Amino acid sequence: MTKSPIDARLWAPRSVEDTKAIYADWADGYDGDMDRMSYATPGRVAQALGQFLSDPAAPILDFGCGTGLSGAALRKAGYAAIDGTDISAEMLEIARGKGLYRDLWLGTPGEVRVEPGTYAALVATGVVSLGAAPPEMLAVLIRALAPGGLLALSYNDPTLAAPDYIAALDSVQSDGLADLVFREHGPHLSEKVTGSDVMVLRRL
Repeated sequence: MTKSPIDARLWAPRSVEDTKAIYADWADGYDGDMDRMSYATPGRVAQALGQFLSDPAAPILDFGCGTGLSGAALRKAGYAAIDGTDISAEMLEIARGKGLYRDLWLGTPGEVRVEPGTYAALVATGVVSLGAAPPEMLAVLIRALAPGGLLALSYNDPTLAAPDYIAALDSVQSDGLADLVFREHGPHLSEKVTGSDVMVLRRL
C-alpha cells in the first residue's frame, strides 16, 4: 500500500513541480486517505459559505478542486452550478468522473483565469496553505471576484502558525480588498489531530 504523504513533507514549502508530483502520485489513494482521516474541512467550508450565499443556482468556482471532495460538499449543501480547476491533471481526472461539476479545467499556478463577476463565490479549501499555494495567492483569488463576491477558504493549523500566511490575511483587509465576515476554528483531519480555520471573505 502506498504511504500517504500526510506528514512533515506535505506541510512544508516546496516548488510547484514538487507539489504536482506529490498529488500525481497521491491521486488514486487520496479519497480513501481523506475518508479514513475524517476530512472535515470541505463540509465546514460549504456550510460557512451557506450563511452568506443562499441562492442554490449561484455560480461557484471550486479553485484547487482536487478530486472533487469540496465539490461534493458544495453539492450536499445545495449548490448546483459548480465549476472546478486544479493544477493536477491526475486529480482532475478523478473529479471529472464524479459528475459534480459543470466544467473542469487544468489551471496555471498563480493564476485565476476568470473575469471578475463570473462567479458569485470562489471556494479554496486547503489551497492557500503551507505546502500548497503561496500566501500572495490570497489576494489573487480576491481580485478574481467582483465587489460583493465571496471567497470561502481554510487555513490548517500548520498554516495558521506560518507568519507570512497570517500577514497575507491581514493585508487583504488592511488594503481594503476584502472584509473577513466569518472565521471559525474546528476539526480538519481527525487522525492527525489537526484543526483548521474556515473563513469567508467578502470582496470590497
